[in-house]
Amino acid sequence: MSVRILNAAEASEHAALLKCRRCPALRHQFAKLRITYPDFWNLPVVPSGPRSAPLLIVGLAPGLQGANRTGVPFEGDASGNLLQAALERLNLVGQVRITNVLKCLPRQNKPTTAELNRCHGYIEQELKDFTGQGGHAIFAVGRVAHERVLKALGFKQSKFAFAHGAVHELPGPLWLIDTYHCSRYNTQTGRITPAMFEDALSCAARLAVAI
Repeated sequence: MSVRILNAAEASEHAALLKCRRCPALRHQFAKLRITYPDFWNLPVVPSGPRSAPLLIVGLAPGLQGANRTGVPFEGDASGNLLQAALERLNLVGQVRITNVLKCLPRQNKPTTAELNRCHGYIEQELKDFTGQGGHAIFAVGRVAHERVLKALGFKQSKFAFAHGAVHELPGPLWLIDTYHCSRYNTQTGRITPAMFEDALSCAARLAVAI
């Protein structure tokens, strides 16, 4: 699988993120990864998909063999394969914007609160851009994505409890739709199935164009 190549406009738009070095541990991890996996992306991962998309998919963080390898959110690993298959079945390929709340590969796939906080400004700006462009629905993949989206939008989490398939109507008007994360662990344990994930995504897609 090829590694993403940004065009000049994308590189300029995301210059600050691509140069971000706020997390010392993740910075050191990248230095090692560039030796071990010299053909990988090994940088903060910027959003993909059209800025004008009415649906924004928000995940947790890049995976080692996924976005950290390809440079594209949710592309290259088991989680990405499940999402991409659902997008294909729903005819949504190329019609959604996809991002993560943490832009760099976390150590042991476990982002720390400090790392999420340092990265928070990026998702905050992305959500501002999304709503400013007229975006209508946000699909939160996992509890952390749900919580960080609410935080970035300035809403109290206690009023919008996370649950798989939950649909939250936010002022705007704006919809927030939740799903369990489509990680390999969750699918192997049966916490979520492809059908469950696709149903939640389908709901989000309908709401994205319903307003």
